[in-house]
Amino acid sequence: MTTQNEKNTAVAIHLSSLAKYLIPFAGIIVPIIIWQSKKNESQFVDENGKSVINFNLSLLVYSIIIAIIFGIFFIDSIVELIHYEDQGIDVTPVKLITVAIITGLVLIVWSITEFILILIGTIKAGNGEVYKYPITIPFLK
Repeated sequence: MTTQNEKNTAVAIHLSSLAKYLIPFAGIIVPIIIWQSKKNESQFVDENGKSVINFNLSLLVYSIIIAIIFGIFFIDSIVELIHYEDQGIDVTPVKLITVAIITGLVLIVWSITEFILILIGTIKAGNGEVYKYPITIPFLK
């Protein structure tokens, strides 16, 4: 049976993912520190810690991929705009504005989804369950 102390530690690991909103990469580093200090004391804490760390590392990988994709579109839009201006054609930067709007919307949806998943994981840990985050690459097994 899972003790209240184990549940509290697992909840802290899940919630510590939100530290990235205060300090860059703290959402990865803080859960690792908590997990490392308690993983040998409880299988429940160990499983929750691995789940959280895998989720955060997966988000980092996905974020880098998305940044590269949107970066390519952004650079392409700028190059196209410069090309038209060199030709003496006055154009509205529609493509650039579109890329910026889509990027903003993706970031908003991404952040809201991440926040909701972290809350679900926190609640499940508080109830004594191990939450397996969706779309997670299993870096730690």
